[in-house]
Amino acid sequence: MMVNLRINLTIFLLLIGLASQVIAQKHLPVLKKEDGKHTFYVDGKPFLILGAQLWNSSAWPSVTDKFWDQAKELGCNTIEAPIYWQNIEPSPGEFNFKELDHLILSARESGFRLVLLWFGSYKNGRSQYAPPWVLENTEKYPRMKNAAGNDIYVLSAVSETNLEADKHAFVEVMKHIREIDKDHQTVIMMQVENEPGSMWTDRDYSDKANELFNSHVPQFILKKLDKEDGTWEQAFGIDAPEAFNAWCISGYIDEIAEAGRKVYNLPMYANVWIRENAFERPGEYPSGGPTSNMIPIWKANAPNLDLLALDVYHGNVNIFNDLCEKYNRSDNALFIPEMGNGDNFARFQFYAIGNYGAIGVAPYGIDPFHRDPRDLRDQIKLDKKFDGIAKNYNLLSKAIYPISQLQGTDKLKAVGEEEGMSEKLLRLENYDLLLSFGYPTYKDRNRRTGRVLVGQTGEDEFLLIGFDTKFEFRPSFGSPYNNVEFVLVEEGYFEGEKFVRERIWNGDALYHSTLPPEGAVLKIKLRRVESSEQRKEKANFDK
Repeated sequence: MMVNLRINLTIFLLLIGLASQVIAQKHLPVLKKEDGKHTFYVDGKPFLILGAQLWNSSAWPSVTDKFWDQAKELGCNTIEAPIYWQNIEPSPGEFNFKELDHLILSARESGFRLVLLWFGSYKNGRSQYAPPWVLENTEKYPRMKNAAGNDIYVLSAVSETNLEADKHAFVEVMKHIREIDKDHQTVIMMQVENEPGSMWTDRDYSDKANELFNSHVPQFILKKLDKEDGTWEQAFGIDAPEAFNAWCISGYIDEIAEAGRKVYNLPMYANVWIRENAFERPGEYPSGGPTSNMIPIWKANAPNLDLLALDVYHGNVNIFNDLCEKYNRSDNALFIPEMGNGDNFARFQFYAIGNYGAIGVAPYGIDPFHRDPRDLRDQIKLDKKFDGIAKNYNLLSKAIYPISQLQGTDKLKAVGEEEGMSEKLLRLENYDLLLSFGYPTYKDRNRRTGRVLVGQTGEDEFLLIGFDTKFEFRPSFGSPYNNVEFVLVEEGYFEGEKFVRERIWNGDALYHSTLPPEGAVLKIKLRRVESSEQRKEKANFDK
C-alpha cells in the first residue's frame, strides 16, 4: 500500500512539474490573421511595434552603449538593428557572436525588444555585407552579370554555393539566438536580407541564369498568377527580366528563411526599396525585390516569409497612402520598418496604424549619423526632428490593446492635418464627427501637427487618441436626433484591456473640446437627444 502511495505521489509530482513547465513556457512571437485582420502577438498579447531603426553601421558597442537613453527618450518599444554576415563569419565556418551578444543583452537590460536585420547576400541591391572571403572569390561565389556579360557587385541568386554559404551562416545565427534568448525573447522578428534585388541590371545574365530564363516558367507560378504556359518572356513580356529576377531572389531568400525557422521559429520578413521613384525602371531600383508589381511572385515563391515590409520616405501624403494600400493586403500585414521623421511622418504613422492596420512603424537613423566614436559624453540627446514621433510613441503606448482590437475594422480611422485642410468630417455609426485643425490659433502654421485616431467602441462610445485637434460630435444627418450631450469624458491610459482614468474632462475642457499639443487618450460616452417635436410624435405613436 505504501509503495503504491509513493508511486502515485511521484507520478502526481511529475505531472505537476510538467504542467508548471508548460505554463512557464513563453509563447513565441507570431503573426496571426484572425477575423480578416492581421495581429502581431508577443508573449501571447497583441503587440504594436513602436520602433526605431539604427543607421547601417551603428550596431556596434561603441555606438549602442550610448544609444539606450536616447531610445528611451524616443519612447520606442523595439529597436531594429542590423547584424552583419562579414562580422559574424569572418572566416569560413568560424563564427563571432560577441557584438550580437552585447546587442541582445544590452537591449534586454534596457527593456527593449529587437528586430534583427540580416545583412547577408543582399543589402540595398548590392552585396557589400558579404564577408571578404566571399567577395574576393568570384569563381566559387559568382556574381550576377549584366547584359554586357560583366560581373556586378551583386551575388548571383542562381548559385547554389552562394545560397548554401548564406544559409549556413543564418542558421548559425538563429541557433545562437535560440540559445541565449529563447527564455527571454528579446528578439521578436527577423528581417532576412535588406532591400534585396539587383542594381545596375534588370536580371542576372550569367550562363546559368540565361538557361533558366529561356526555360518554361514553373507551373505553380503560372497558376498563382493566372498566366499562360511559356518561357519567362512569353508569359511576362516586357516585365520578364524583373519577374525572373524576383523568382530567383525570392526563392533564394525563402530557402534561407525556411532553414532558419527550422532552428528557431521567429516571424520573418523581407523589406523593399520601392519602385515608385523617378523613371521606375528595374535596375535603377533593386530589380527583383518585393516591389509593388512583384508582390504576387514573392507571395507565391516565398511562403516562409510572414510579410513583405514597406520602406518609405516619400513626404507626399497621396504617395504614402497609395503605398500603404498596396502592401496592406489580405495575404500581407502592413509593416513599415523604415520611414522618415518629422511632422509629416508623425502624421503618416497614424494613417498607417489607423487606416491600414499596420503592425508596426519605425523611423530610420535614430542614432546620430557619423558620430565620433571618441565622443565620451554620457548621453546624446534625441534630435529634435524626432519630437513628433516621440510624442506619438508616448501616446500610442498607452492604448496598444484597444488599437489592436479595432485595427482592420471600420471602427478605427485616422485623420491628420494636411496642407490646405482645416477640417475633416467623419461619418460614424449614429454620429457625425467634425475634426478641426489650427488650434491654438497662435501656433506655427508652417507645422502641421494635428493628428488623431478615432475608435468607435460602442453604440455611443468612442476613443480619441491624438494631438492638436478640435472635435465636435453631432447625431447622424437625417436621424431623429438634433443634439449630442457628453455623458462622461475621461482621460487616461490602458493597462492591457483595463482603462485607467487619470482625470475627467468637463467645463472649459469640453467647451473647447481640443486634444492638447502633448496629446491625450480620451474615453468618451455620448447621449443623443431628440427634438421636442420628435418626442411628441413618438409619444403620440406609443398611445
